Amino acid sequence: MQKSLLLFPVLLLVLAGCGNRSIVKEDLKSLAANILMDRAAERYSLYDYKGALAYYQAVIDHHPDKYEDVAWARYEIGYIYYVQKKYDKAKEYFEAAASTPQAPHGVIILSEMMLKKIPAKTQKTS
Repeated sequence: MQKSLLLFPVLLLVLAGCGNRSIVKEDLKSLAANILMDRAAERYSLYDYKGALAYYQAVIDHHPDKYEDVAWARYEIGYIYYVQKKYDKAKEYFEAAASTPQAPHGVIILSEMMLKKIPAKTQKTS
């Protein structure tokens, strides 16, 4: 009986720690671009698109000199909008990703591939 009484509070603490972490805007300003990218990917993997978008946008807003990270963040934002079928926004971000100064070749190729898919998607949904 006592073991089960002790186990219950421990279980509550574990479950509370697994909950959805809230995003604090002041926190976003102080984090390095690579940490923001990691957290965005983590949010995306949990289907928390709103959280992922906030982290990716923080990379763009707070680390404009990190061209590679900015390019990838723009691509990832475009991809999230593509998944959500918000094709106009997706197109905007794919174009921005491909035209980011010093964008990695992979970002350019992937953005161009996704841009080719968008017209087909918008024609089907019209």
